[in-house]
Amino acid sequence: MPNQCTINHIDHIGIAVKNIEQSAAFFTSIFGVPKPIISEILDQQVKATLIEIGQTRIELLEATNDDSPVGRFISSKGEGLHHLALNVDSISDKLETLKELNIDLIDQSPREGLSGTIAFIHPKSVFGVLTELVESDSLES
Repeated sequence: MPNQCTINHIDHIGIAVKNIEQSAAFFTSIFGVPKPIISEILDQQVKATLIEIGQTRIELLEATNDDSPVGRFISSKGEGLHHLALNVDSISDKLETLKELNIDLIDQSPREGLSGTIAFIHPKSVFGVLTELVESDSLES
């Protein structure tokens, strides 16, 4: 069997928004989720929050700089689905496997993100969908 990048489950779905406070309030008032905590991630130039919904989560992302990746995404595509995040074990090993399989990576090595240790796969390798790998012990695999 060839090398594979096995996944545990969908970790979260990222949604790019223009105003994270208004977007979080929408999920709280319409869907009854608890008020989420909003964090600023300086190196990614975003304000972000994770809304817990069962085993998966929704991540809201607001750009803090129009020239950041999320800022450029909103400028060109508007608000909406930004990325799909897949929960994995041993993220460093998964990245090595993907390199061996000639998958285009945005991140050559893992880094810290809001949801745990993360790395992004280039959308051109996954049918136009920006895909994030997440290694996190906050949810059961």
